[in-house]
Amino acid sequence: MTGDKEFEEFLGIGTLEEVINSGERTGKYSIYEATHYKGLIRIFEETTLTPYDTLVDFGCGLGRVLFYCNHKYMCGVTGIEYNSDIYKRLCKNAEDYYKRFKNQERKFCLLNMKAEEYIIEPTDNYFYFFNPFTVDVLEVVMDNIMLSVKKHPRPVTLILYYCTYEIMSTLRKYPLKLEKVLKLPGYDEDPDEKAYIYKL
Repeated sequence: MTGDKEFEEFLGIGTLEEVINSGERTGKYSIYEATHYKGLIRIFEETTLTPYDTLVDFGCGLGRVLFYCNHKYMCGVTGIEYNSDIYKRLCKNAEDYYKRFKNQERKFCLLNMKAEEYIIEPTDNYFYFFNPFTVDVLEVVMDNIMLSVKKHPRPVTLILYYCTYEIMSTLRKYPLKLEKVLKLPGYDEDPDEKAYIYKL
């Protein structure tokens, strides 16, 4: 499979940008924008999960990253989506996905809430961000991650796609190690098409 539509048909979901009218960015949270499958393939060639890992996607939108990673690795996934209209469509995607891929419902947790209100679970060890919100929200989320790791020590991986200078400056406040910077498809036209993989 090479195209977004082929992946969508295989997974039985609808996450293409034209399926939703999310409007303009409001306040601290970004408008809906899906990670391209070619970008996901590149990122997860370099970052391998297992069925014992749990990936949390902050600002998960219609769930493309969740469904892709669950299918590829059989890992647990948690999607945090603040927009209630998008969340309803996310849940419909999940229903369709569960029909096609049996017994995966138990690996999913989908929540309609603000990212900063999510309490990090001791099993959460991968965190995915696609430019989802402003730095002040990111700081609260990062503080929550740090608190969880302090209470329940474990290795943690952060994946940031389309990482702004402001976000990178904020991350320098935390004891993170930048492991890899991946150039993604479209980098030649847009130098921001990169993924940053941090370890804690």
